[in-house]
Amino acid sequence: MSSNKNKGNTRNKILGVIIIILGLLFFSVVSAIASLFIIYKNSIHSGISIENVDIGGLTVIEANNRVEVNLKDTLNNDKLILKYNGSSWEFNSEELGLKYDFLKAVNDAYLIGRRGTYLDRIETMIALLKRPYNVSLKTSIDMEKINSILNKIQNEVNIPGLDAEIRREDGKFIIEEERLGLRLNKEKDAKKISEALLNSGFYDSVTIDLTLEPVVPKYRAENLSHIGDLLGSYTTKFNTKLKGRSTNVNIASRAIDRTVLLPNEIFSFNGTVGPRTIKNGYQIAQIILRGKLVDGIGGGICQVSSTLYNSVLMSELGIVERANHTIPSTYVPMGLDATVSYGVLDFKFQNTLDFPIYIESIVSGNKMKVNIYGKKLSNRRIKLTSNIDEIIKKDTSIVFDDDMFKGQKVVEEKGRDGYKVSSYMTIYDGDRFIEKRLISKDYYRPRKEIIKEGTKKPPKERKDNENGQDERDVNN
Repeated sequence: MSSNKNKGNTRNKILGVIIIILGLLFFSVVSAIASLFIIYKNSIHSGISIENVDIGGLTVIEANNRVEVNLKDTLNNDKLILKYNGSSWEFNSEELGLKYDFLKAVNDAYLIGRRGTYLDRIETMIALLKRPYNVSLKTSIDMEKINSILNKIQNEVNIPGLDAEIRREDGKFIIEEERLGLRLNKEKDAKKISEALLNSGFYDSVTIDLTLEPVVPKYRAENLSHIGDLLGSYTTKFNTKLKGRSTNVNIASRAIDRTVLLPNEIFSFNGTVGPRTIKNGYQIAQIILRGKLVDGIGGGICQVSSTLYNSVLMSELGIVERANHTIPSTYVPMGLDATVSYGVLDFKFQNTLDFPIYIESIVSGNKMKVNIYGKKLSNRRIKLTSNIDEIIKKDTSIVFDDDMFKGQKVVEEKGRDGYKVSSYMTIYDGDRFIEKRLISKDYYRPRKEIIKEGTKKPPKERKDNENGQDERDVNN
């Protein structure tokens, strides 16, 4: 009896265990199915919001619509306030070009709990039940609008600097002081504005203090005060009866007058004088074109560039670009000229000294003079010379002309000899010779002379021939 009772208890225990196991299995299967349903359902998990707008249980489209409706008006109230020196400028989100990526935030929310392994996803969903997750909206900024805002503000706050000025009057230098300016640092402020707006919370009002920096003028009285000593001077003459040429010399001379060159700066004759046009006052005078003298606008300004060139050499400044004429000039020795042609040939030199220099260009009567002033540190003086190394004799070509009588000769094109020339700079310290330095080697091409000779018989000779007599009979 007892034995049967024990057997019954054992069966009951086993049956209970089986029921429990089956229940657990059933619960696990149901839980698994439920969790799989939750994980793979086509909606955002509960406990997720965007900028505190609850979107749990919504599809991506539904969530996007809800967020836009709830936040759009509020976000448009964002403000940026810019301040400087008691003034302020206020802008809303539309003026700033602020944009909010609602769809990206919704997609990020949808992916929460859908990454990693099955257990990772279950763990994320459990965590959401305990601690809801708030997705932040990403903001983008239209930097063109920010820059446009700063461009307008700079027109109000910028204070232009004023360069110091120097001029020579009655043999003395007069210097006017510079004035410091202020300039809005647009690059720095645009970066500050961008970072502040992107990192600020929504519904915030962002305030930025604008950055203005001092503008130091290029020319300062302290530097210009070093100018006072004559470094080099050169004078040339021209024919004042040639009105067009004289006018051109005067215009170009005024253009280079009072030029200041800081250390290491390069002077460009064409850049300083500008185009030689009727509009700029230049007149027609003879110019050299392809080795010939022809009429052209601006003829004569090469005398200004050549006079300046010699003054630069006398000042021992650095020559950057220079070319000689194709025809020797009458106003400077061969090898010491400097031709210019706007857009083609330029004369350039560099201030190789440690202090600024000042160019003074004067036209008086039939003379033009260029003085270069600076700070003289020694007793050096310069002598310029040129030497004709070789004369290339011109060729002569004879062209016969049936319309001219025998014995008649006409120079159709006047030729000229060519030259090879070396130019030198002799340097002295006071009266003591230091060195003789080669400046340049130049070549002036010869030009062929063309002579026309007649071949037509004179009238008398034609008449004698018609009578059967030749020239010998007549002469006899």
